[in-house]
Amino acid sequence: PAIGIRIPPVFLPGILRAFKLRRTVGTLMLSYGRETAPEYVINAPPGKYEITRGHTGTSIKEYLSLAANYAFTEGVVVELEADHVSVSVSSIAAVKRISGVKSEYEISDEDIDKALKYIEDEVEEAVSTGVIRFYTLDTCELIRYEADKMDKKDLDAAFEGIDGWKRILERYLDKRFTVIGESGKSYNFRFREEEIKRIAVKYWRSIEVAERVYKIFQEKTPWEFGIEIAFDETPHVTEPKEMLFYLNELWERGIPVDYIAPNVGFEKKKDYSGSLEELYRRVEIMSAIARRYGALLSFHSGSGSTPWTGKGPGVYETLLEATGYKLKYKVSGVYFELLMEIFARQPKGSKARKLFEDIYDSVIEYVRKEIEKKGPLYSKVMEEQLREYENLVERTKDPYLPWADIFRYYSFLALNLRDEGGERPFRRRIIELYEEDVALRNVIDREVAELTLRLIDGLDFKDNIDLL
Repeated sequence: PAIGIRIPPVFLPGILRAFKLRRTVGTLMLSYGRETAPEYVINAPPGKYEITRGHTGTSIKEYLSLAANYAFTEGVVVELEADHVSVSVSSIAAVKRISGVKSEYEISDEDIDKALKYIEDEVEEAVSTGVIRFYTLDTCELIRYEADKMDKKDLDAAFEGIDGWKRILERYLDKRFTVIGESGKSYNFRFREEEIKRIAVKYWRSIEVAERVYKIFQEKTPWEFGIEIAFDETPHVTEPKEMLFYLNELWERGIPVDYIAPNVGFEKKKDYSGSLEELYRRVEIMSAIARRYGALLSFHSGSGSTPWTGKGPGVYETLLEATGYKLKYKVSGVYFELLMEIFARQPKGSKARKLFEDIYDSVIEYVRKEIEKKGPLYSKVMEEQLREYENLVERTKDPYLPWADIFRYYSFLALNLRDEGGERPFRRRIIELYEEDVALRNVIDREVAELTLRLIDGLDFKDNIDLL
């Protein structure tokens, strides 16, 4: 299990309690593309950076140092990860995808250079703590989706513009790639010449820049580390042949991949609603391809429609069977969602309920302003979610519905809302309340532990410490 710790002092005790109870080794992480950032970003005046960059208000140094200290104190073995180290022009683009906006983005060479410089800053701060041991590398925004629709003339020109294009053809043309799934079924892949060209043009830039990011990890990290490839931040389910090509090209470059996270059809904050048979076959094939290159599958967007549904009935079992019980599974925002549910349940007039209502009001106000001025976070999806919320309020006469999509998808903003002095008042108030109210703290610790136990038990991570 890999878990995002957006507010480390609040979430770590319950998570580590669950790890300890089940003798589970897990990963503690935050996303570098959006959830966390270097200290100079976190400490910068309001408005200097996008509100979505480092939106937890937790710096890289803080989450790694606190996670290491808490785990050591509790005697729990953990791996500390830099999740989604992304080559991205904007953290807002990533957040929009989480909220259901499916878009494709163009990034210039200059944008790439700036992104790589920022990644150097991120990695340097992570390495300075002495505890970072794993990186998830994300160059999804460099995928050229237009390659799928290029005519032959444009495709040939684009392909022949790739350095070493003849060797690419030699690696795939008239070659058979065979993998064996958990069911014992074999899957054979052959590439037609046009397929090779389309896939190469589509992914070459992403692969080349992934190598540059990997070299930053190598140069900045003076000890061994693991690598995961984020392949899920795409508008479409991953095609097995494309994943095979991508992994094979990384293999050719000597990049050792431990995990790869394809898009298997999961949507963020939603239960899986497709066919479980189809999911099994899809995951079985992708898992077999990953194992061909010494890797396992990692599943992102792991939380469902509520904190208690997992990813929906039968999904955990399907993933376990299709991967041979060998997988990694990531969740993050669901813990903040659970915290808001707990606050919402407290008696009216209590500090926790008042804090929940203040957060809710501020988030809705921010969203309304963003829609009115067509701000950076604006989308038609956001507009529709606000309209649905207003209809819900009209029907229920309750303006504080923790399960309303508008709040579920944008409540994260509360942690990075700043006052005139630059402080993050909601983040501060949450931590202070957790520390002051013993009864409430016990409830939070218990429910965070229970949420973590459901993940551990549902995906059979119990006793995985014996694998070390």
